[in-house]
Amino acid sequence: MLHHTKNKGDIAATKAMADLTLKGYLVLTPLVCEHLPFDFVVYKDDKFYKIQAKYAGDNRVVNKTIWVDKNGTHQKKYKVNDFDFYAVYLPDIDKVVYPSIKFDGCYITTQIPNSATPFYWWEDFTGFTEAASKRTYKEFGVNLTTRKVNPDSRIHTRKVERPSKEELEKLVWEKPTAQIGRDFGVSDKAVEKWCKAYGVEKPSRGYWVKKAYGKVKGHLTTHEEG
Repeated sequence: MLHHTKNKGDIAATKAMADLTLKGYLVLTPLVCEHLPFDFVVYKDDKFYKIQAKYAGDNRVVNKTIWVDKNGTHQKKYKVNDFDFYAVYLPDIDKVVYPSIKFDGCYITTQIPNSATPFYWWEDFTGFTEAASKRTYKEFGVNLTTRKVNPDSRIHTRKVERPSKEELEKLVWEKPTAQIGRDFGVSDKAVEKWCKAYGVEKPSRGYWVKKAYGKVKGHLTTHEEG
């Protein structure tokens, strides 16, 4: 049983490392200590992220670590600073998702449920995700009476990877929200939701008009409005 569990953990870590490498991250793996609260570290754009890989056959984000030694079976719940993001391997769809440690204990759905209960959808976690809204069956065109899905109604499901908080903070000061939306293939409302979810401050109203006339530079808006 222990060997089987370790195999699943190895599969999750391997899948995550391959996926993150393709996403442009440098993967750093511990060589000595096996008792760290994270499995590996990735690096990109001058930032390090501690990653805990999990194999989620039941789609649940496990919030504890379990191990066995000569004294029996032990378990320990993760603490908020143990790592930054999970790398959760979902074997039913062969995908890895990256919820932050804040999502511990949650379920990430890969099949549209026949229920009116809101749920977390896997496509909203394909990048490092600190905040996500729960979905409802209506967004997927599900008819709970017939249990059928209208694929043409999936207009609200996000099919693009949301930029990181750092990337979004930079983008909102480089170009208008509408342009950012066009670049990512989403609406300006979607970009506004990203900002709200991350707590990213946007330029004040009229900023881009003033900038077009050379009245503002970068973030310097307060004293130049006078």
